[in-house]
Amino acid sequence: MALPELVASAAHLFGLVPLQIPDPAPVQPPGTGGVNTILSWLKWIGFAVVGGAIIVGGIGIAVALRRGEAGDALPKVLWPMAGAIVIGGGIGMVSALMG
Repeated sequence: MALPELVASAAHLFGLVPLQIPDPAPVQPPGTGGVNTILSWLKWIGFAVVGGAIIVGGIGIAVALRRGEAGDALPKVLWPMAGAIVIGGGIGMVSALMG
């Protein structure tokens, strides 16, 4: 058997392998219905904390602006916004992966 025929046979074999691997849909195990409730509570708490931090940071920027120190207070708003992006993005990624 020549090398090109061997490579073609190997490519054909590797092309068939992914077709044989099953991809079942995700199914929630029995008795784990409370997990969804806990995750939704954690999401709500996370967004509430982030929202509160953004409001407190905004107040800090307003006070610091009067003193001329607004540049130091800006991260107090930016970091909570980054937290909101991480929370929302994590939820979106998990939802996309779950189908």
